[in-house]
Amino acid sequence: MSDRRWRDGSEDRIAGILRAATDRSSGSDELAAHIDDWPTRYHFGRARTNLLHPIHLGPGVRVLDVGAGSGVNSRWAAEQGATVVAVEGDTLRAEAAALRCTGLDVDVRHGSATDLADDEGFDVVLCIGVLEYAGDDPDRFLSHLAGLLRPGGALVVAIENRFGLAYWLQADEDHLGQAFVGLEGYPPVAATEATATVRTFSRPELAERLTSAGLFAQRWYQPFPDYKLPGAILTDRCFDQPDAVDLVDQLVGPPIDRSRMGGRITGDERAIHRQVVAAGMGTEMANSFLVVAATDKGVLDRRSDGDTLAWRFTGDRRRAHLRVRRITDGGVRRIDRRAIHRTEDGGQAGTWLHLRSPGGTADDYTTGPNLEQVALDRLRAGDINGVRTVLATWWTVAHRSATGRQVTDEEVHPFLPAGSRTVLPGDHLDLGLDNLVGPVEHPAEVLFVDDEWEATGGVDRDLAAMRTCWKLATAVVSVGTRHPWPTSTTVDKMAAKFYDLLPDVTGDPSIDHLHVAEAALRVEAIGGDIATHVAQLRAVGRRSVADRTVGDGHRSALRRRLATLKRLPGGELLATLVRRLR
Repeated sequence: MSDRRWRDGSEDRIAGILRAATDRSSGSDELAAHIDDWPTRYHFGRARTNLLHPIHLGPGVRVLDVGAGSGVNSRWAAEQGATVVAVEGDTLRAEAAALRCTGLDVDVRHGSATDLADDEGFDVVLCIGVLEYAGDDPDRFLSHLAGLLRPGGALVVAIENRFGLAYWLQADEDHLGQAFVGLEGYPPVAATEATATVRTFSRPELAERLTSAGLFAQRWYQPFPDYKLPGAILTDRCFDQPDAVDLVDQLVGPPIDRSRMGGRITGDERAIHRQVVAAGMGTEMANSFLVVAATDKGVLDRRSDGDTLAWRFTGDRRRAHLRVRRITDGGVRRIDRRAIHRTEDGGQAGTWLHLRSPGGTADDYTTGPNLEQVALDRLRAGDINGVRTVLATWWTVAHRSATGRQVTDEEVHPFLPAGSRTVLPGDHLDLGLDNLVGPVEHPAEVLFVDDEWEATGGVDRDLAAMRTCWKLATAVVSVGTRHPWPTSTTVDKMAAKFYDLLPDVTGDPSIDHLHVAEAALRVEAIGGDIATHVAQLRAVGRRSVADRTVGDGHRSALRRRLATLKRLPGGELLATLVRRLR
């Protein structure tokens, strides 16, 4: 492999950011503040290391990270106490990995895994996003990696699924940047000299290749939307549950990441995914795989987690607020919420917003469809009265603890304006339809399942209702859910329609008010500035099922220039102007 073969053009910038950084940890807020495009999201996004939660890494474990890139996974393994050898074939990326892992027990080497002698010996070999570049003989490469394992060691492979759902929905193949080429068997005329040997595999084919390398015991996981930035990781057992269709849909939500996918994707991908799971094809059509492979099952149990049913991770937040929800099923399904990183911040997000402690004790997992799933199903059926019933149930649940009172100037925060208000408890900020489970026809039996955020002094009922309606509208448009209104109906207009379906509404908070309040929440939880968040929320509000956006795959030169422009004083306005002139 030539030294420049797989560069994406961001290497100099990534290394420069790492040189200047004081916090290079896996959960670094400082590095995440530089994210403004796909390369920086890939190198600095904190979801990258979610992939390694099923792998047992810790003191005494010797790890080889093959194709270590900028050192993200090497850093995580070392932070867990492992001793790491990181091998990277690109000099600039190897330099970035060395910077990322400064001060930790990580030996960064510029070269290839095939340069390593068999007698080095590793407990865990990480091959994440590398096998597809193994050239004309992936079997020989896998056999070499298997030969680097100590007795009792395991190989960890993460790779796209050639027959993944995203590719059937016309997403561009991740490496060649064209739709359907993987499904067509990688025709030579679709490749360049650099991508001529790039290959991904189906599940049966990858399983057979691992078996041929002597790794007969295999444990498969499905990361969603893919292995690069997973928001959820599901085991095979998830797809065998009696309620698999609803469970998988709850854990995964949107099954593909539109933001970085080229191509034009039509249809309701969430509804399609439900049908795939119902048909028993969920594991075969996952977008990517995480596989732990070893010589016997005992090794799998030592090197990976076979007890967990699924992991679900919070979105892009500050380090102190990153959480993982671990779902188990030992006869009774349970959910255990924990912080991902140790921090001195006990969940205080700001002066008015708090994140409750994850505790560490497991709760029963409330089974059944949540109200968002019910609402989407009724929209697909064109049943407006059914949606009205769902929203009426939300209204009834909200009013269980509502109080009417005068909000003073001292109590005011973005979700609690001053004046005479109907006020809900502070944790009802999170009272979305996706957090309510139970029979719609019996609101008294509906349970509030995830109340992690709390606003000091409570939240205004009408603003909370508008937030619930806007989140439902966003869910509809983001996955292309069919609904009875014109396809050009925007998120903002649909949210207003939902709000009008609520019973006994007296207030009428504006969408603009919601955007500003939500932006203030994001500043506290995620970081950044309120003006940028407001602009992003308004952009989302203008989207519709008719013009859902997808990314353009590999980033264009114009987008790189716009990202650079935005970092200059006043650059956000200039970038917007350039985009419009284009």
